[in-house]
Amino acid sequence: LSQVIMSSWFRSEPMTYVSLLLNADAAPSTLSLLGSLSSISFTDLNPDLTPFQRRYIGWVKRCDELERKLRFFGGECDKFNLAVSRASGSALRSQCNAPYQPNVLDTLEAELEGYESQLRELNSFSSKLTTEYNEKVELQEVLLKGREFYEIDAPRLMTSSVSERLTSKASGGRADSLLDDDRANLPMSMMADGGALDRDMRFSSVTGVVDSSEKARFERMLFRSTRGNCYVRFAGIEQDIVDPETNCKVKKHVFIIFFKSKSIESKVKKICDAFSAHRYSIPSVDDPQAFQSMLSANAQELNDSHTVLVKNQDTRFRMCQMLANCIEEWTWKVVKEKAIYHSLNMFKSDVSGMLRGEGWIISSQLASAPAAVPG
Repeated sequence: LSQVIMSSWFRSEPMTYVSLLLNADAAPSTLSLLGSLSSISFTDLNPDLTPFQRRYIGWVKRCDELERKLRFFGGECDKFNLAVSRASGSALRSQCNAPYQPNVLDTLEAELEGYESQLRELNSFSSKLTTEYNEKVELQEVLLKGREFYEIDAPRLMTSSVSERLTSKASGGRADSLLDDDRANLPMSMMADGGALDRDMRFSSVTGVVDSSEKARFERMLFRSTRGNCYVRFAGIEQDIVDPETNCKVKKHVFIIFFKSKSIESKVKKICDAFSAHRYSIPSVDDPQAFQSMLSANAQELNDSHTVLVKNQDTRFRMCQMLANCIEEWTWKVVKEKAIYHSLNMFKSDVSGMLRGEGWIISSQLASAPAAVPG
């Protein structure tokens, strides 16, 4: 006997083929009630029609759009590592067997549209605020590192260039240096006067920030393009920079490039643009008051940008927390509506205002099907 009972688990239940004639207006609510039985499967009476030619394709598309919005909400919750609340089995059964609501799609569309527009607006503000904050952080690092570069490297370059030119004059030869490109443009009086030339030993510079992953290629391209007639220094930024597009943290380096030619300056700027390096203009260290004033002003703006960015992230986090608690419920409502209209697409139009459907039902549930649908 036990073997017979166990083997019955692998046998199909006796089925009965039935036909239904439903009023088109009452069809969604009727199928919702029949679906709660979980014992009927409809056959497609429109095999020749494409999905886009069926009667209720508009409702199915509306459900697809709601599912897209729910996936968008889920992705935003994942950015904050928020887990979507899962409903219990009893809650899911009560949700599936809940009375049919005729305007459930209209209500969900209005509600989810409002949340989506708010969240997208917050994301847009977050992207702009992150970009502004990153620029302030980079400028602050450029100011701090640039001052160190100027104080340490600029005097050494001046001394090195002067010594090189004195050695060249003493030997009667010609030494290649960073100043050779500008020598042809100097007035004859300055070329005759070595002291005036040595006093004009000021270097131009370009400062900015480049991705650490591009540092080696960037330096190699500068060396090849300028034929070694520039001096480059790098310093890493300890704070990670958040990419506003991918929300990933990236490492960056501050750079300063010393050179003595307008043609080299043009090449350097083009290379910076090619490597998506951000260039920043900083005041000369010869004017410490302007330098310190810019440093203080940027520090204050950096603090303000951080405060606004944190408030924006907190608002997004609280909104995603609320959405994480509702996504499961909304998903089951949309799935139920989509299943109803997908089944109605299998029905065939009969007389005016009526739909005819056919399908298989478990024979033991045949008597309960009419009772599930109120007359």
